Amino acid sequence: MAIRLTVVKKARRLTAFGWLLAVSVFTILFVVWMFAIHDFLAVNKPENTHIWVIEGYVSDSVLDSVAVMTGFADSLLFICAGLPVDKNFLCPEYNEYATYNADVLKAKGMDSTRVFAAPAEHVYSDRTYSTALNVKEKLKSLGYTSGKFNIVCTGTHARRSQHLYRKAFKSDWKVGVVSFPDHFYRGVWWRSSEGARAVVYEMFAYLYCVIFFHP
Repeated sequence: MAIRLTVVKKARRLTAFGWLLAVSVFTILFVVWMFAIHDFLAVNKPENTHIWVIEGYVSDSVLDSVAVMTGFADSLLFICAGLPVDKNFLCPEYNEYATYNADVLKAKGMDSTRVFAAPAEHVYSDRTYSTALNVKEKLKSLGYTSGKFNIVCTGTHARRSQHLYRKAFKSDWKVGVVSFPDHFYRGVWWRSSEGARAVVYEMFAYLYCVIFFHP
């Protein structure tokens, strides 16, 4: 009996109409993704709470906005998170972002007895999760073991921050988000290379956290 090395099979292929339908569906989904992905990542859903957590990377203009938004209310509690700064940081007297942001808030008129720094040690991976754990310990040292708080973020990092803070704080806390707009975002993030990098990077970073990161 002869040995056969190949076999003939029938195959089903798309018709011209089938290709048109497939391309149309893909195009519609792609357009929906382009217009929806930024707002999905830059989630803005604050909780009604007096505890605000300031992420270390936010700009001074965001700190200005926080001061204006909160109206310098004495009832609020601010926890400033942050990693060590780069060696070329413009303020060499600070070696981490948490203390810098805390001092900026105090300088703007915030009650110094209600503004605290929760600096994290330098890590090469899972930096947001690491800062969340430090914030949790700071709140615990202040007598807070459950409740709800808002994270102050910027733009597309917000969704990932909320997800990682939820993992760090678990079910004892509700995590809200106050997200300030990206400086590049004007409704069309794909018109700038910075916008494209921010959205695409944060999209894959968020997917990684959801699928693979399980501390």
